[in-house]
Amino acid sequence: MQLNRRQFLKSSFAVSFAPTFLSACSNSATPYRSQILVFGTQVDILIYHPDKATIQNAIGKINADFQQFHHEWHAWEKGGILSKINDAIKDNRPVTIAKSVQNFIEYSQQLSKQSNYLFDPAIGQLVALWGFHSEHWQGPPPDNQKIQNWLNARPSIADIYFEDSQLFSKNRLVQLDFGGNAKGLALDMAISSLQESGIHSALVSIGGDMKALGLKPVNQAWQIGIQNPSNPSDAVATVELFSNESLVTSGTYQRFFEWQGVTYSHLLNPNTGWPVSATDSFVSVTVIHPDATRADSAASALLIAGPDDWQTVAQQMQIQHALAIDAQGKHYHFGKIAERILTPNT
Repeated sequence: MQLNRRQFLKSSFAVSFAPTFLSACSNSATPYRSQILVFGTQVDILIYHPDKATIQNAIGKINADFQQFHHEWHAWEKGGILSKINDAIKDNRPVTIAKSVQNFIEYSQQLSKQSNYLFDPAIGQLVALWGFHSEHWQGPPPDNQKIQNWLNARPSIADIYFEDSQLFSKNRLVQLDFGGNAKGLALDMAISSLQESGIHSALVSIGGDMKALGLKPVNQAWQIGIQNPSNPSDAVATVELFSNESLVTSGTYQRFFEWQGVTYSHLLNPNTGWPVSATDSFVSVTVIHPDATRADSAASALLIAGPDDWQTVAQQMQIQHALAIDAQGKHYHFGKIAERILTPNT
């Protein structure tokens, strides 16, 4: 799905940006690097281009776009389009939205259905029930009855429908939270913005998830390390990433909470109401796909699906390259990912 970036932003997480230009370039063979703090993580931008002014203007546009995107689509801050939608659903009333917003929600509905609703952006109330909307989880876990009550109602993005320019929901407990694919959409937006600025070789990373534009100088593919879940500072493999491809990883090791000696991943299974456990699923799944929004959605869904069902879900979500790792360090390949691995460590 292609979204009109400008229309999307005008219709549609607020932070202050502090870009740091780490190196400049006088020719297209020397990379220009910038860092931005946004989305609660670090955004790294690497660009090959001979003109410094073009690069700085392009990064400035990305800064501004990300600032507006973060404000409008943050699930837990008031004032943005997502907050307005959630308030309207809670009050059982329709809300008028722009066509570009409808397109994104409908695309997320399609991805959710393909994932057997393991990826479902309508589980905001379950996220809040667990307290995972906060960066500093205090515990304790919710009691079983509260989880069962939510499961009995089972709000889903499938409950949303549209009439003309208005959004409705069949279930007042729907609360949208696009944390499961918002970074992917942001990556797609950033690459589109760089292309519009006349840049043809770049790599954008948001918290380790990334998308490439073009190739490195001398037509070299980008070489990207996949984190070792047991030691994230190391790579378990290096893979090749080509032009307009994204690489997204979802892992239980990336964000987790502990309560009375038990570790809880931030990844919630909408069909059980409980966090994914590394003992019966994977600890990480990495997906390569041209559409970063799809890759972001799929990485979480495949991890939740686990060893028994992940290949079926990958096929339904039209994924061609995926690598999963379990708690014992065993690697599982899907599609043609093995052809991309340059330096496997296991």
